[in-house]
Amino acid sequence: MLSENFKIVPVAAPIDLNAASPVAVDSINMSAYHKCTYVFLFGTLAGADSVLTVCSGATNGAVTSAMYFKYAWATAAQTAAGADVLAAWTNVNTLTIAHATKDNFMLVVEVDAAEMDMVNGEKWLTAIFTDPGGATGLVNGVAILEPRYGNNASVTAIA
Repeated sequence: MLSENFKIVPVAAPIDLNAASPVAVDSINMSAYHKCTYVFLFGTLAGADSVLTVCSGATNGAVTSAMYFKYAWATAAQTAAGADVLAAWTNVNTLTIAHATKDNFMLVVEVDAAEMDMVNGEKWLTAIFTDPGGATGLVNGVAILEPRYGNNASVTAIA
């Protein structure tokens, strides 16, 4: 079963991009995980672009060190043919989400725990959406975690 091999964590249910910026998804303690795959589903976006950044921090909610991550957009809007096909992967440390072209699209973000600043005890992973001014819309998200140790009854990864 997929759920016995990977940890599935709801992290954004939904987030309002028009809220006080930055808006964070639930932080994940990555101590027991190799990788995190975020799957974000955007609703209708308007007003302005928003910016996605993925950060590590020493505590729940801390966004101390911006990290590089890989992302791929779906090739079509949700419910259309191609909504489940991903475009090419790109590696960045920030991603601008264009409100004019990404209405109702899925975004997949891959984060490797090895990129976190563990030397400074930054074991918490947090994705944040920043509104440079006037962004509106909702985003839902889940994280799929690759555990370091197999266990079908894993403990929580969020606080």
